Amino acid sequence: MEQEAPAGWEFFDSVDFPTDHIDDPMGRPRVRHVVTAVVVGHEGAAWLPRLSEALWALNPRPDRLIAVDTGSTDETAELLAAMPGVEPVVSVSARTGFGMAVARGLEAHGFAPIPSAVGPYGDDGHMPVVEWLWLLHDDCAPAPKALEKLLLQATMSPATGVWGPKLRLWPRDRELLEVGVTTSLGGRRDTGIEAGELDQGQHDQPRNVLAVSSAGMLVRRDVWEALHGFDPRLPMFRDDIDFGWRASRAGYHVGVAPDAVIYHAQAAATGERALAGTRRHAYQLDRAHAYYTVLANAPGKLLPLLILRFLFGTVLRSIWFLIGKTPSGAVDEWTALLGTLLAGGWTQARKSRRNLDQVPYDSIKSLFSRSVHALRHNLEETTSTISERIREAWADEPEEQVVTTARRAKSTARVAVDQPRWRRQLIRRPFLVAWVVLAIGALIAARDLIGGGFLRSNLLLPAHENIAALWHAAASAPPGVTPPAWLAQLWAFSTVMFGPSGATNLLLLGAVPLAGLAAWAMLRSFVVDRVARAWGATAYGLAVFTNGAISQGRLGTCVAAIVLPLLGAAVHTVARRRRVYVQGSWRAAWFAGICLAVLFAFTPALGLLIAIILVLGAVFGLGWRRQGRQLVFSVVLGLLLVLPWTIDLIQHPSKLGQEAGGPPTAAVGPGDSLQHLLTGTPVGAPAPWWFAVPLILVALVSLLRESRQRYELLGWFAALAGLAGTLVASRLGGGSGPLMFLMTAGWIIAVTVAWDSVGKSTEIIVQGVLGIVLLTTVVTAGFWLVRGTDGPLWSGPAQDLPAYLVSSQDPPENQSILVVRKAPAGQMRFSLVKDGGPRMGALEAAPTAAQTKPITDVLATLGGGGSGEEGRQLAGLAIDYVYLPGPVDPTLASTLDSLPGLTRASANDGDASWLVDRSKIEGKTPLNDQTHTVWRILGLIGWIIALVFCLPTVRRTVAVPHGTHARRDPR
Repeated sequence: MEQEAPAGWEFFDSVDFPTDHIDDPMGRPRVRHVVTAVVVGHEGAAWLPRLSEALWALNPRPDRLIAVDTGSTDETAELLAAMPGVEPVVSVSARTGFGMAVARGLEAHGFAPIPSAVGPYGDDGHMPVVEWLWLLHDDCAPAPKALEKLLLQATMSPATGVWGPKLRLWPRDRELLEVGVTTSLGGRRDTGIEAGELDQGQHDQPRNVLAVSSAGMLVRRDVWEALHGFDPRLPMFRDDIDFGWRASRAGYHVGVAPDAVIYHAQAAATGERALAGTRRHAYQLDRAHAYYTVLANAPGKLLPLLILRFLFGTVLRSIWFLIGKTPSGAVDEWTALLGTLLAGGWTQARKSRRNLDQVPYDSIKSLFSRSVHALRHNLEETTSTISERIREAWADEPEEQVVTTARRAKSTARVAVDQPRWRRQLIRRPFLVAWVVLAIGALIAARDLIGGGFLRSNLLLPAHENIAALWHAAASAPPGVTPPAWLAQLWAFSTVMFGPSGATNLLLLGAVPLAGLAAWAMLRSFVVDRVARAWGATAYGLAVFTNGAISQGRLGTCVAAIVLPLLGAAVHTVARRRRVYVQGSWRAAWFAGICLAVLFAFTPALGLLIAIILVLGAVFGLGWRRQGRQLVFSVVLGLLLVLPWTIDLIQHPSKLGQEAGGPPTAAVGPGDSLQHLLTGTPVGAPAPWWFAVPLILVALVSLLRESRQRYELLGWFAALAGLAGTLVASRLGGGSGPLMFLMTAGWIIAVTVAWDSVGKSTEIIVQGVLGIVLLTTVVTAGFWLVRGTDGPLWSGPAQDLPAYLVSSQDPPENQSILVVRKAPAGQMRFSLVKDGGPRMGALEAAPTAAQTKPITDVLATLGGGGSGEEGRQLAGLAIDYVYLPGPVDPTLASTLDSLPGLTRASANDGDASWLVDRSKIEGKTPLNDQTHTVWRILGLIGWIIALVFCLPTVRRTVAVPHGTHARRDPR
């Protein structure tokens, strides 16, 4: 009794697969095809019902259907037994691979018998007979005419011994998976299909390819037996490519019949079920089989280069996995490569396949994927992965669902279609327009500073000449002196920003738009109204100008203004997740630690204040829960990343009030002015102090509302913390520029959040207050453009010395110049200029008094009239020139003129210079730097680890990659 077809087998689209029979258009004699189908199943209960329905719908059906179950624990065996016309199910071990399972099924039941009487086509039974083996997975479903189309192509191309169908996505999607498959000599599987590509008939030309998928592969019996089936060393993955490669080497063509369609779920490759036949990771198994396939089949002359290529690729992919915090992926890479190379199975395979080389490699070379295409698609996939992971960067922990509130719904800007494009962009993306204005304004404001030369001021030393010099300064200092930590951070930034000078110019002259962009990134976390968010980011950027950080050349404050919002966004990410089971975000905690490390380095006082606030908030605000521990971890991480600078700050607390860039900034602050203190405007800032009064008044008025938000209070808390820090710093005699900037930033946050709450209000008072805020911002921006960013900051040469003295410091002379300045009170100050003169970080890493004592003793003698031995003493200290900038003290100049061994040299107007005779004395400088190699190496390792933990996690996948189309045989 014939089995009954299950209900629902008519799921196939009859439009895509017409049922009319197509004869061979070439008129060749008809051939009798005898097909033996083998279905291998493993834990396939989820897919076998659909396969069974597809086999019922199949026309024609195979002459014999063999089913093999590889140790399934679900209903796979029962479902296999229910397929139409199936032989008794063959059961094998779960460790049996796909190829061995097919072999066991054929051993148990054999190929289908050849009818001796009337053939299935109504002929006399004397037509030529061709026996075929049709391989099916349990997670695939052939279309009703799939087998017929395969056999039709086999009739039309009798020289082709292996045929494959077109694979579409399961269960009946039009998305393409494969139309033939190839590989590069690097082992990359190449399907020729772009990601998400739909089947529109673009690949429907039958052609020769290197290989076809084992899901639906139709193999002539003589080819199968000549090649001894699939390689038993490849239980899954790459077994189809290996078989196709061997068939091509043996002279059997491999073709693809796109009219035959099979739907494939790729359950093993996508991880939907456990692997059968192996206990190894899917990714490791795929890589190992890729190496084996290439090594076992590639020409011998290419093996040395291929092994080197495998090693290089493994190193790159291992680095990628380590950066992506997936060390198991790197382990899998090396395990796959070394295990394949050392196991030796590929060498045995090469020996057993020597008789296959009936076709030279050059004849089938066109079937392989080119390396340049593989590289291009690797780059595309890497870029896509990075973009996807960045979008998921801080969403790795579960979080409560965001409910769309009425206020959030109202924030969506609706613009009439007939409005001009510029007006639509202005309403929909107000910050984009505002940021473009800030960027253009930064160029206009820096009109007098853009060009040749170095940015300098009385608070900013010139940048280093190149990256190598900056690295030397970051890693070297006199014995007992710690180089400032910000030099190493500036070096890292300079490597991607056109050198130290380019990085300094960008951080100073581009501080306004960069700070505005960082503020927008933070405000978008809790400010819904786009206009309010755009105003807050713009006002924050302009605050860098009103604080005087740019015009005074205070590099530390400019960097802090850019980093502060990023730190705020990270802290917000850690602290906001309070109603979910898994709280906080370790990735954000690592990023917050990096931001704190930058603040500790560039503005130690501000970094210390923020650290104290975070620790107090973690202990008393969040409690010692996971979030609190993460904030404390961020503080500890920030302190560790700037070692040994942290130890130096503890030993010398006076350095806490110092900013990065140059001379001490103790004079930066409110001075004795109460209005400057209360408005957060340092004395000497380019903008008047009363520019901040409207902002402060609006922030005060916002406190009177009953519906105050916690972010407004946090803004006021930041402002008050900055005020308290300014009072303490001023009392201790330190600089307070960054702390006063924190005050302004707090008021801006308070006003922005208040605007976000009442921005849609139509009340006259509210609109009037917002108008005042906007007017103040516009006036400040106009003042910025007119005033510019120059002032104490100017652009010029790195040294105020004659050109011959500047060039004398270069190799091979490497001469030293002692620059002496005598104050009106009689006190002399000096600096020893060599190797390009004092640059950034030179004052923080200045030698100790004991180290400079030989020079100070000579100057003390000169101040007293001299003893006549000073010339010889200066030569003994390896000093080549003595230079006195104007105004020159006549007594000191007369003393130097009278010293033997000193000769007057040319100098700039108002200055004086003397050449020291060193011809008879081999001098030795008392100031020698010591390289802190260990600290720098440990610092680099620490920063790399921190940056890696900030990055999203890389996922391992063995999903079939997309890439260059399987190449046609030119024959």
